[in-house]
Amino acid sequence: MHPVLSIAYFVTSHGFGHAARASAVMNAIYTRWPFVHFDIFTGTPEWFFQKSVKAPYAYHWEQTDVGLIQASPLHVDLEKTIAALDAFLPFDQKHLDRLARKLCAAQCQLVISDISPLGIAAATHGGIASALVENFTWDWIYEAYVPEDSRFHMHIDMLRGYFGQAALRVQASPVCGDTRKELPRTPPISRMPATDPRRTRKRLGIAGEEKMVLITMGGITGNLPFVRHLSAVGEDICFVVPVASDTVPKEGERQGNMIFLPHNSAFYHPDLVHAADGVVGKIGYSTLAEVYHAGAPYGFVSRPDFRESPVLESYAAENIPAMKFSEGQFNSGAWLKQLSRLLDLPRPAEKAINGADAAAGYICDYLSCEKEILEVVDTYGCVVGAAPRKSVHGDNRLLHRVVHVLVCDRENRLLLQKRSLNKRVAPGRWDTSVGGHVDCGESIEVAMYREMAEELGIRPQSLQFAYQYIHSNDFESELVFTYTCQYDGDIAFNPEEIDAVKFWDMKEIENHLGKGVLSDNFEDEFRRYRQWLEADSCGR
Repeated sequence: MHPVLSIAYFVTSHGFGHAARASAVMNAIYTRWPFVHFDIFTGTPEWFFQKSVKAPYAYHWEQTDVGLIQASPLHVDLEKTIAALDAFLPFDQKHLDRLARKLCAAQCQLVISDISPLGIAAATHGGIASALVENFTWDWIYEAYVPEDSRFHMHIDMLRGYFGQAALRVQASPVCGDTRKELPRTPPISRMPATDPRRTRKRLGIAGEEKMVLITMGGITGNLPFVRHLSAVGEDICFVVPVASDTVPKEGERQGNMIFLPHNSAFYHPDLVHAADGVVGKIGYSTLAEVYHAGAPYGFVSRPDFRESPVLESYAAENIPAMKFSEGQFNSGAWLKQLSRLLDLPRPAEKAINGADAAAGYICDYLSCEKEILEVVDTYGCVVGAAPRKSVHGDNRLLHRVVHVLVCDRENRLLLQKRSLNKRVAPGRWDTSVGGHVDCGESIEVAMYREMAEELGIRPQSLQFAYQYIHSNDFESELVFTYTCQYDGDIAFNPEEIDAVKFWDMKEIENHLGKGVLSDNFEDEFRRYRQWLEADSCGR
């Protein structure tokens, strides 16, 4: 079994939008790190992730937050929301104990939260680093309801404390609330389609000349009062309408110019968005993000009592071919009179950059630095797993990549560095000119230049590959890639890692072999280096 890197993901189940965003980020991390495994904690049904997540994962049903209790797709019930918050907060210590034990048993290296305060609290309780991915947090949402109900104050303060414990905070545009410039920010995060739009339309049975309009409420259930008016629009437009009914077949049910789909249909929602000529429905983050990346015209209805809505509306107006409908227009079907104008809006020419890739970059970079994640490789250098450096060091079964650079001057003397006395391995001994691990996701070339800059402050004009080999001892096993270069410029070594540097001629090195002056690793390296020099000279 190769080592996997375990990450927990806590996702609010307030609609499907946050689960969609979390799925996109998980997929982007998995693309970078194919050795990752996720533990997903959420109240969102498992089928959603079965459709959306490519990475291996384990599903754990968990109420991760309260969010807002919906009275309807467009309105909230504040009294029920307060009652649910009173029952949910503050978190029970036994509950946190249970979750922390679960996270530690899974050897989770990081807990990511999509606005779930429980994930961050459980991570803190278990001594695990946490990251928050958000475009708003619940304390900011609840602030808007304080004038109506002051009881929100207590919960706001508590939630702000939980969210503040996150070690990394990544904001996904369009951002609400805290807009500090120092916080990492991404473009809209979206799941991407898996099927060509023409194939999706063919599966739906939509003729080539028909216009397809997708109506979506973002996973919130409820009646759509305007449905009875859709049949009067005409046969040249087909409406695809996800509904909450379990009686509708997974492949959909066509009635005239309408195709009804269950929420858990045979179709992947981003495929529907990208196949549509227009999308109409409740404005929400994931729908906006998916429409943004599809470039489809978007007719949206606002949620007047939800604080996020004005920010989303403003972003849609500036970045998407969009039209706003009032709640009255939406429910009555009056928006249908403007449908042709919506569908005629021009699509953007350029494809947008998916913020999921940027979010994955921030998360992977943080985890690589915080835990010093090293890739575990086979003897050919192919990545087969990953683990923190502290796990790799001490287990010689975990082969990992290392770069060595042998720096010579014009007299062919070899530069050695004297290892700091603070080093755990070979303190105070003379060692290879430059040596270091290849970071997770890093190429050999990038690692070499990074290590030379970090250790000696140099950047030679050219490098020559010499050889590669496996160095193994009771402590670790390394797949070493050795390069050589000539350098006669200034050297500014890192005093935290190195006590001194000095050029040695070959005879001087040979006289010190086996006397405890040179590191064991370098003595092994020097033997291989001499053999390479002899072979190279014979070849010439």
